[in-house]
Amino acid sequence: MARKTILAFSQNTLNQPDYNYIEGFLVGLATLGTEVRVDEWLVNIFGDYQSINRYQLEALMELCEQCQITVAKATYKLPKQCVLSKNDIATSLDEEAPLPKFCTGFIAGLSTVLNDVKLSAEHKEAIVETQAFFAGFTSLDRAKLMFSYSEPTRTFEQEALLAKRRLASTIHALSDTLSMLPFDIDDFADSEFKGVDYNEFSDEALDAKDDAVSFLLQLDDVDSLYLLDEFLNVEEQTFITPAFKQQNEGHFWLIHETRPYMAVRFHKARLLFESNQFQKACTELEALLKLNPNDNQACRYLYANCLVLLKQWDKLKVLLSEYEDGGIFMSAADVLMRFALEGESAELNAIKQSLIKANKHFVKILTGQEKVRLHDVLGYTLGSKEEVITYIEMGGKKAWLSVEGSLFWLRNKKK
Repeated sequence: MARKTILAFSQNTLNQPDYNYIEGFLVGLATLGTEVRVDEWLVNIFGDYQSINRYQLEALMELCEQCQITVAKATYKLPKQCVLSKNDIATSLDEEAPLPKFCTGFIAGLSTVLNDVKLSAEHKEAIVETQAFFAGFTSLDRAKLMFSYSEPTRTFEQEALLAKRRLASTIHALSDTLSMLPFDIDDFADSEFKGVDYNEFSDEALDAKDDAVSFLLQLDDVDSLYLLDEFLNVEEQTFITPAFKQQNEGHFWLIHETRPYMAVRFHKARLLFESNQFQKACTELEALLKLNPNDNQACRYLYANCLVLLKQWDKLKVLLSEYEDGGIFMSAADVLMRFALEGESAELNAIKQSLIKANKHFVKILTGQEKVRLHDVLGYTLGSKEEVITYIEMGGKKAWLSVEGSLFWLRNKKK
């Protein structure tokens, strides 16, 4: 009955989480051992909601209390539905299946304190390591990454099945670790920040921040955006204040301590882009380019493709006039814009040939004639396959698909 009551409430909220995610989140809070106000974790889990009746609130409070008691006594067991079938591991690790939902919720619950500057580096490391372990059960691809070894003695499926048995004990171990030095999350949440200098933070706090950023940059699901926003909001209260931005606008990247903020904000823009929220992605990228016009992060490449998708040609013309690169990124945006605005012409065909000559792999990889494995690359040289792969990862393929007839014209060998 309590389960149905909770799900009935969930259906009328913004996030509409399923029961396993809800329990996972509450177990994460219980593992932290901190007092968090009910109204705070309700919003964290469910997002905006119009109202909650007494029975729904009582059911949620009962579940929360049950999680707290069983975690504290080290008797907690994952829901029976959270299975990992040795006969069909792929189905068990479908992102909508119970086990991945629970683990995603648990990771989110732990993340509520990742930005606490008073959290010790040891505790931060323990939380991040636990999150990484549970992330291995949030999808089949992540399981393969987590449980495949260079010199395996067992298959990744066997490794995953063995690791699954340790999930509950891992929760209890983290709870024990964190209980050794409790901290008050309310003190952190309610404190007044003045935009202090980073020199006022200890090396331990900065190391913990680096760990948090490393974790956030691994998130590749749009549902994780709120975690990035939580980090950015804390940064903008504690350090990257409006006054600080105004004072240092134009040379942000030269201030080393701003780079975690810049990295997470760029990652947010990429997640927004991947989820087709192009205008929101543009807003983030415009802000980053304003803070750091030298664009050490190469935000301009994703921004150019955003502008193509939004058909904001005037802004794209300004961008192209400000950045002249030797690679394919800005040249491709220019060619695509000209084709969209003017159509095919002898002059444009000649410009197209210059683009093709700049990278012999460009047309075949972009149009799918040459199959490559799209993956994050550590770098590229001009004219290489890696350059084209990076271009696609920066939204290049989406940009061409958004302009009708452009890929057909690109493949056409007419000069």
